[in-house]
Amino acid sequence: MLATLADEPPRDEENWAYEVKYDGFRALTALVDGKMAMWSRNELDLSGRFPQIAEAMANLMIGEVVLDGEIVALDEHGVPRFQLLQQGKRELMFLFDVLWLDGTDLRQQRYEERRRLLEKLLRRPPARVRLAERLEGPGKIALKRAAGAGYEGIVAKKLTSCYEPRRSKEWLKIKAVNQQEFVIIGWNPSTHSSREVGSLHLAVNGPDGQLHYAGKVGTGFSAKQRVWFKEELSKDVIPQSPAKDAPRVKVATWVRPRLVAEVAFTEWTGDSRLRHPSFLGLREDKAPEEVVKEKPISEQRAASSERGKKPPARRSPLADRSVTLTNPDRLLYPRDKITKQDVADYYDAVAEPMIRTLRDRPLALEHWNQGIDKPSWFHQNIGREAPPWITTIETPTRASSRQTVRHLVVDSRETLRWLAQMSVLTIHMWASRGQSLDEPDWMVFDLDPAKGKGIEQAIEAAGIIRGLLENLQLPGVPKTSGKRGIHVFVPLAAGYTHEEATEFACSISAAVARKVPTMTVERSIAKRRGRLYLDCLQNGYGKTVVAPYSLRAIDGAPVSAPLRWEEINRKLDPKKFNLRTMPDRLAKVGDLFEAVFRQRAKLPALRS
Repeated sequence: MLATLADEPPRDEENWAYEVKYDGFRALTALVDGKMAMWSRNELDLSGRFPQIAEAMANLMIGEVVLDGEIVALDEHGVPRFQLLQQGKRELMFLFDVLWLDGTDLRQQRYEERRRLLEKLLRRPPARVRLAERLEGPGKIALKRAAGAGYEGIVAKKLTSCYEPRRSKEWLKIKAVNQQEFVIIGWNPSTHSSREVGSLHLAVNGPDGQLHYAGKVGTGFSAKQRVWFKEELSKDVIPQSPAKDAPRVKVATWVRPRLVAEVAFTEWTGDSRLRHPSFLGLREDKAPEEVVKEKPISEQRAASSERGKKPPARRSPLADRSVTLTNPDRLLYPRDKITKQDVADYYDAVAEPMIRTLRDRPLALEHWNQGIDKPSWFHQNIGREAPPWITTIETPTRASSRQTVRHLVVDSRETLRWLAQMSVLTIHMWASRGQSLDEPDWMVFDLDPAKGKGIEQAIEAAGIIRGLLENLQLPGVPKTSGKRGIHVFVPLAAGYTHEEATEFACSISAAVARKVPTMTVERSIAKRRGRLYLDCLQNGYGKTVVAPYSLRAIDGAPVSAPLRWEEINRKLDPKKFNLRTMPDRLAKVGDLFEAVFRQRAKLPALRS
């Protein structure tokens, strides 16, 4: 049974239930006499592809049963991410329906009856098997909760619905993020390697039975995937595009439509092209001829209206969160010819790692409305200028104060696009999150070279800090500040306060300053006398540090770049990590800052 796309939850709330929409492989599983079979919709055997899931399903203590579910892979926040299915990590089966049990066909029973039965069957599920989550309350609240938790959307299921082997309007899918399948019909070459593709051309099947061009996607790939696509697609080369309305692209290589990609995007343009697409993974469970442009049922009704009159427009949650760039051609980096549109595109390209770091975290923002040659302004207290859908956090101005500041939180691509619209180039982040403002996630060493000195001072200091951390058996994650400095983060176990982090960092910094004459903990610039400043006070409550992947407002549009320790050497040039190079670097090395959230360290006692 398949769900029909809708632009909003149904209005007769009392007749529907809502489940999380999972982003993975649909799987039907049959267990009979101790034997197990697990198949995709297009009859692909999934047991070999997902052996750990197959083993878990085989351990279900149920007699003869047929179950419907979704195989997903979870990120570190417990949110399904389709692209992670390619890596074989954190895979789970979420079950949401039972079709057959011990000789009884259940498909004609009501959804609510099948759901109650499934809940009983899964009271004690084996590892890697879960019951699909139900979301209580009105549909709009359920959708907001799903979106806030990072899910793709919700599925509304009519309480009286039977299980039908077709697409039904008694199951509705309402998406918080636009995402669907596309047929791959060609590629453009990479500009830096002849072994890789640079982007993929996409299409969908139209009502006339022909493929129609949908645009191209060039982000979301790893370097390994780019090489694989070049090798695999080279087997299918044809002389011209299989889509009748594809543009003339001199560098394009067209291919036979064989592979299907899952792609996320912000919206369809007026000429039926994808805006800001990002590759998520291959859909081995979908055939090219199945792929069509998904339309909400309200659009389908409008298209089929005999009089050509459209019903009253109903804005979807995505429409409510849409951001239109004004003056997209405004130069923010004049000498580099970088526009507001370029900044928006960059934020979209690095959205996933930025959101992972910044979600639930209070932020301070630097606006450069007239570009980097004009004065900027610093923004912490978000007022009425923010759209109503923007997430904010009220923080006391001091840990014990009743006065509060309303900080913006980045938890969606739309929020990042709004920051581009507001010409925010630099994002400063707290060390703590909204639910635990007094407990930082990390301790940071801010290595700030003296005026007139280059990054070589910070390189020397980073080496010393690294050695000390290794002696203390503490992990360290370095990144550039985007200018001349280096930040070294130490992930902290839960329970530490800002005061404890500050005290520890300042003790270490003072010890270094006593032994290394080129470094100091002196706050006064005049008294530093050419020495690097070991800033340990950035660990205090409400203090901020430049976020990873944030832009800096200087020529070249450099960004604050997470590093491997071996990259911190005399050849380190912070300007080579910039708006134009960082998306490719992410594709090759991944999110190096993610290590901050994988590790949690307890601080050792320091000798006085």
